[in-house]
Amino acid sequence: MLGSTTVAGVLVVLLLSAVGVERHPASVQGTRSALLLWMDVALLLTYGIAGIWVWHQSRPEVNISVSVGAQVGVLLGAVHVANHVLESYVPVRPFVLIISPVFLMLALFGAAGSAAWERTHSLVLAVIAGVWCAMVAILIALCVAFCLNLAFEGNAELQLHEAFAASGMNDPGAFLVKNMLEATSEGLVRMPIFAVFLSFIGAVTNAWISGVSERTALAATWLTPFIFVAGAAALWHADSVERAARPPFVMTGVVLAGVALCSAHPI
Repeated sequence: MLGSTTVAGVLVVLLLSAVGVERHPASVQGTRSALLLWMDVALLLTYGIAGIWVWHQSRPEVNISVSVGAQVGVLLGAVHVANHVLESYVPVRPFVLIISPVFLMLALFGAAGSAAWERTHSLVLAVIAGVWCAMVAILIALCVAFCLNLAFEGNAELQLHEAFAASGMNDPGAFLVKNMLEATSEGLVRMPIFAVFLSFIGAVTNAWISGVSERTALAATWLTPFIFVAGAAALWHADSVERAARPPFVMTGVVLAGVALCSAHPI
C-alpha cells in the first residue's frame, strides 16, 4: 500500500511537470534547462523504483520502518504545504514564520529515526524510516506546489517578479516552470540527505538515553532546551547581519538546533 502510494505520487509529479513544460516549452530551451528536466525525471524514477521495492517488501521490520516514516512524512508534507502557501500569499513574513518550518523539519526527521529505532532497534531501519519520511513529504509538497502554481500562475509569477527581471527571459510563465523544475531537483536530492543524518541522530539519541541512568537522562532533558535556544539565537543573529557574514552563525545555529530538536522525541 505504501509503495503503491509513492509510485502514484511520482506519476502525479511527472504528469504535472509535463503539463508545465507543454504549457511553456521555453522553460526547457537550452542545454542546461533540458538536462535539468531529465535530472528531475531520473530522480523521480528512482523514487518510483524505491516505491516498487517497498510495494513488494515482505519483511515485517522493514514494513514497520517504512510505516513510521510514511506517517511522519505526511506531517512533514503538511508543514511544507503550509510553508508554500505562506510564501505565496504572505511575501513579507517575520523571522519566526520563516524559521519555524525548518525547525519542524529537523524535529520530524529526528522523530522518524527515533520512533523507528524504538520499534526495531536497528539504526539502518531508523535511517530508512527517515529517508522514507523525506520521500513522502517532498512528493506531497511537489504535488501541491505544482497544482497551485499551475492553477494560479499569475500569483506565482508575481512572487518571482524580481528574479524574472534579472533572468533575461521573456516569458514569465516559462521562468516559473523552470524555477519549479530547479526546486524539484533540489528537493528530491537534499531532503533524503538531510533525513539520513537527522534520523540517525534521533535514533542514536534514543538508544543512548534508553541506556543511561535516570539522573543523566534528566540532566539531558534540562540541557536540551538551552541548546535549542542557543541555536535559535545564532540563526536569529545571522538574519540580522550581512549575507557574507552569515555562514558561521547559520551552521552553528542549524547544528545546535538540529541536535536539540532531534532529541525531542527520545526525551
